[in-house]
Amino acid sequence: MGIAEWYASDVSAGTQGDIVGAAGFAGRHRPLAMALLRLFVGDNGSAKSIVSLMAQMLVSKAWSLHTLLPVTEAEDIASAVLAWHRDGVCKPCGGHGYLKIEGSPALSEHACRNCRGTRKVPFEREFKAHQVDLARWLVAEIEREQTIAGREAMRRLNLRIDL
Repeated sequence: MGIAEWYASDVSAGTQGDIVGAAGFAGRHRPLAMALLRLFVGDNGSAKSIVSLMAQMLVSKAWSLHTLLPVTEAEDIASAVLAWHRDGVCKPCGGHGYLKIEGSPALSEHACRNCRGTRKVPFEREFKAHQVDLARWLVAEIEREQTIAGREAMRRLNLRIDL
């Protein structure tokens, strides 16, 4: 059982176990990662704070690239990235990558026109041309933060356990 599963079981059970404590310590240094972990284990109320945090990150990144990005546009990008990251499955083909044959349980041999057989909503279509690079950067940050936070939570947990 991984850190996310332990965390989810502690949160759903309402206990204040070591996993929740370790996640809390990790959250001090990785607030985005722990907020995402809360979201992905079922706390949908954290989405607004995650979008706000990611929007701040986008504004800072744009500033470092000598680009002015209004906060409202950053929030729109952050919201779209989060939605794609949470549920990027292609709706027309149901995530199969191939068209459904009406009245049959089988799939056709033709790739879905929307996702072109990738099974996911094409990422670039979700954004305006000038937003794509920032959106890609934000997805990479989400993935990086999640990786680091899991390691940090386990490290904190190991410090609390005497073996």
